[in-house]
Formats: sequence, structure tokens, C-alpha cells
Amino acid sequence: MCRIIILSLYIVVVTGLSLLPESAIPIPKSLLFPYFDKVAHFGMYAIFTFLVFFTWPEKYAGRISQFIPLLYVLFWGTVMEILQEAGSHGRTFNYLDIIANTLGFFPGWLAWKLVHKNKFVVNCLILKRKSDS
Repeated sequence: MCRIIILSLYIVVVTGLSLLPESAIPIPKSLLFPYFDKVAHFGMYAIFTFLVFFTWPEKYAGRISQFIPLLYVLFWGTVMEILQEAGSHGRTFNYLDIIANTLGFFPGWLAWKLVHKNKFVVNCLILKRKSDS
């Protein structure tokens, strides 16, 4: 249940950041470089992907089913772009953002594979959660 709450909160944060006017997102000028926003999209959807696998590890463990979250990333990233265009906050639809979102799936998937393969890390997370109860 806790994992679903974490994923849900993250989706709310991504949705909020996606729909806010750019002027409302405080990014220090020193961090800005060409295509900074594409790197941000890539990273946000990598985390989104990781959290989907973290939330339902058994559901997406199959050879084919492990790519179902890619459809989630593609769908949600596209919906956010459509809503940006439809909104009146000065945000626009951008195909490159959808590509960056979609490509973010792969590092999130690889990170999950590495964490899940390393049973020590997974067991530590589970033991910590059990000891907190």
C-alpha cells in the first residue's frame, strides 16, 4: 500500500510540474543549459518507470509484460503535452518532450533490473520496512 501511495504522489508531482507555467517553476539560472528541459523530462519519467516496477514487481516481471510500463510512460507523457497545449499557461505541445519522456523509460527499467537483481538491496528495503512496523 505504501508503494502505491509513493507512486501516486509522484504522479501528482509530475502532473503538477507539467501543467504549471514555466515561470512558476523555480530553476536556478546556473542549472540552465540548452535542452535542460529534455533532461528533466527524461529524468522524471525514468523515476516514474522505476516506481511503477517498484510498486508492482511481480506484475511486470514477465518477458513481455515488463514493457507495459513503457505504454504508461508514452500515454502519460503525451497526455501531459496535450494538456499543456490546451491550457492557458503559456506551455506548448512538444514532440521532443514526448520523445524525452519515452526514452526515460529505459534508464528507469535498467535501474529497476539492477536493484531487483541485487537481492541484498531489495532485502534491506523489505527488512527496513518490516522493522519499522
